[in-house]
Amino acid sequence: MTPSQQHDTDFYRWTQDQAALLRALPLSSNRLDIENLAEEIEDMGRAEIREISSLLRQTLTHLVKIAFDHEAPSVAHWVGEASGFQGDAVLAYSPGLRQRLDLPKIWQLAKRNAADSLDEHGVAVPPLPEECPLTLDQLLAPDFSPRRAAATVASCASSDSADHG
Repeated sequence: MTPSQQHDTDFYRWTQDQAALLRALPLSSNRLDIENLAEEIEDMGRAEIREISSLLRQTLTHLVKIAFDHEAPSVAHWVGEASGFQGDAVLAYSPGLRQRLDLPKIWQLAKRNAADSLDEHGVAVPPLPEECPLTLDQLLAPDFSPRRAAATVASCASSDSADHG
């Protein structure tokens, strides 16, 4: 795969490869600020990780809210938001990010965000598993359905939990 093709298909991997190539250049043969250029290119790759992590966190936050406050007037809005965030995550995703995404941490933050939001409306989120009930592939699937995904989230809640609205 050429660097140009890699840029178009796996931007994150391209940033890492280009930074390494810059660092491999002999310092005395050019006037480029190689170290700072390499750092800037790597930062672009890290920004990709932050962007998709944020989109996945927002998607999961909305799924928890749909799952446990399914009678709320905002449900239709949450479904639309979850669908939009998920679609943006699909568009932002590149294969080189798979191993760099921390889905367990994203899930923990999403659970906390949703619980904080729902708590403001008197809705308690029951205990949820430590592991995200959805895989990265499920979250990035082209046929993703917020309502089906929220049902998966709801089904993994502890059965001994209090009434959850």
